[in-house]
Amino acid sequence: MHSLFWKIFVSFWAALALFALATILAANLFLEHQREQQGEVSPRVQLRQAVDAARAAAATGGVEGLKNWLRRYDRQELVPLLVIDVEGHELLGRSVPEYVQDRLQRSLVAGEGRDRRARDVTLIRTPDGARYRLVPDFTGVTLQRLLVRPRVLALPVLVAALVSGLVCFLLARYLTLPLRRLRDAAGEYAQGNLALRVAPGLGDRRDEIADLAHDFDRMAEQLTALLHSHKRLLGDVSHELRSPLARLQVALELARTRSDATVHKELDRIALEAERLNEMIGQLLALARLEAQDHPSGRESVDMRALLQGVVDDARFEAVDQSRRIELHAPDALYVYGDPRLLHSALENILRNALRHTAEHSSIDIRLQPDGERPGFLRVDICDRGPGVPEPLLTALFEPFVRADTARSRQQGGAGLGLAIAQRAIRLHGGEVRAENRAAGGLRVIVRLPSQDPDRLTGSA
Repeated sequence: MHSLFWKIFVSFWAALALFALATILAANLFLEHQREQQGEVSPRVQLRQAVDAARAAAATGGVEGLKNWLRRYDRQELVPLLVIDVEGHELLGRSVPEYVQDRLQRSLVAGEGRDRRARDVTLIRTPDGARYRLVPDFTGVTLQRLLVRPRVLALPVLVAALVSGLVCFLLARYLTLPLRRLRDAAGEYAQGNLALRVAPGLGDRRDEIADLAHDFDRMAEQLTALLHSHKRLLGDVSHELRSPLARLQVALELARTRSDATVHKELDRIALEAERLNEMIGQLLALARLEAQDHPSGRESVDMRALLQGVVDDARFEAVDQSRRIELHAPDALYVYGDPRLLHSALENILRNALRHTAEHSSIDIRLQPDGERPGFLRVDICDRGPGVPEPLLTALFEPFVRADTARSRQQGGAGLGLAIAQRAIRLHGGEVRAENRAAGGLRVIVRLPSQDPDRLTGSA
C-alpha cells in the first residue's frame, strides 16, 4: 500500500470506525446505567416480560408456538434465554451449562418452603401439560452475538462504518486528487509538454496544495520562456553564421587559385572543416525549424516499407565502401499519415548513426512490423553491431550535442544533432523513439509511429 490515497483513506476510515464503535458502546452502557438507576426497566422486569410473552406463545401455539417465539427472541436480543424441561433438556436442542442446571436445582430446593406462586415465576406450561423453566444465560453473550444482532449493535456499527468510509474516501480524494494532477503534470513536463497548467483545474481551492500548483504553473511558464529564448537564439546564431561561412568559402577558393601547391594541403583541411561547419549549421537550422513546429506540414499517406527501402538504398552506397551490409525486413505494407520528407530524414539520421558505429564486415538489421505492445502503432527496429552505449547515456542520447564516444564521433564528423533531429521529427508525428543495448551486443533504436488504417487511405490521401 504505497499510494498516499490509500494510506490516508484506510487510516482515516479505521480511526473513524473505531471512534464510532467506542461512541456507540459508551452510549449503550450509559443508557443501560441510566435505566438501572431510574428503575424503569430492570433485568428482573425484563425477565418477567419475557416469561409473560413465552406463556402467551405457549398458550396459543403449544410447544411449536413456544419454539417460534424463542427463535425470534434469540435473533433479536443479546442475552440468550434457555427454555428447559423437567429433564434438563433445552427446547431448541442447545446445550445447558452446568451452572444453569445447578442454579435451577438450588432454586427448587430453596423454594420448597416458600409460596408456590413465588416458585413458579419462571414456569411455563403448554396446553398438553408440559412444564418448562425460562432461564437467562448471561455468560452466553459473545462477540459474535453482539455483531449479528441488529437491535444490539450491528446495524449502528455498519451505518457508522459506511458513513465514515464515505467521508474518508471523499477526504482522501480531496487531498490526493490535486497531487495526482501535479504528478501527471510533472510527467508531461518531462516529456516536453510545458503547455499544461494545473491551477485552473483546482477551482477555488485555497491551501498549500493550491499554492504548490501555482508554483508548478509559474515554473512551467518560466521554462517555456527559457526554451523559447534558447530556440530563438539557436536559430538566430545558426542563421547568422551562414553569411561569414559563405564568405570564408569564397575567400578559400580565391586563396586556392592564387597560391602555389605547397599550401594546398592546408587549404584542403580548411575546406573540410568549413564543410563540416556548414553541415552542422544546416542541422542546427533544421532542428530549430522542427522545434518551432507543432505538427508536420504537407501530410499524406506514407508507405513505410517503400520509404524504408528508399532510405536503405541511399545508405547502401556508404555501407559498401565501409564493408558493411544493411538488411531490411518489411513483410507487410504499413502506412502512416505524415510528412514523408521528415520521416525519411529521421530514419536516415538513425541509420547513418548505426553505420558509423557498427563493426566492419557486419550488418545492420532493420525490421518493420505492427507494434505488438501498443495496438494502433507500427514499430521500426534498427539494430547495429557496435559497442553499444553506456546505460546512463541511453535516455540522453537523443538530446542535442550528446555523443556516446566524443573522440570517435568528432573523428567521423558527427556533431550529435542527427538523433535529436530524428526524435523531434518522430514526436511531431505522435510517435516516440528510444534506444536500448542488445544482449548480443550493439544498439537497438526503436521507433514507434501511429499507423494508418488501410481502409482510410483513400480518404486520408
